[in-house]
Amino acid sequence: MRIAAGRWKGRRLDVPESARPTSSRAREALFDILGPRIAGAQVLDLFAGSGAVGFEAVSRGAARAVLVDPDAGALRRARETLGADEEVLVLASDAASAVADLEKRGERFDVVFADPPYRDGERAIRDLVGIAPLLSPAGLLVLQADADEKPPSLEGFARVSSRGYGRNVFHFLRIL
Repeated sequence: MRIAAGRWKGRRLDVPESARPTSSRAREALFDILGPRIAGAQVLDLFAGSGAVGFEAVSRGAARAVLVDPDAGALRRARETLGADEEVLVLASDAASAVADLEKRGERFDVVFADPPYRDGERAIRDLVGIAPLLSPAGLLVLQADADEKPPSLEGFARVSSRGYGRNVFHFLRIL
């Protein structure tokens, strides 16, 4: 797994055995869609796995990324290797607990990316019920799902669009 663009272009990331990394092609497409929204953005990467999306965002100009995963060893190693201590915060936590903690701290994000394990997708969506207060007014929630799954329904959000790349589908949602 490599970072595709920006200041860390070509740098390798370790992929934990428990992770299902977003393909390079899908990640490139995601960042093409997000475009200028990333420059200076606050990004939250839930179910981060290797952290490819969060590290890619900072590499492309995001001001900060918070990466959340219970198995955070690979994330910490990558942050250290890249010298990203100031721009990347790693939380060894499940998504629901991290969302609650970040809300208590008053954190706000311009882009929230969530790539829950496909087998636990519906449960993970329920864990995101409290995500709305974490989004900035123009914030965007991006949910990655398997192409065989029905589009997610999250109370208080409207789906703006969906884009598929092989088995990866990105659903873009905004607060109602």
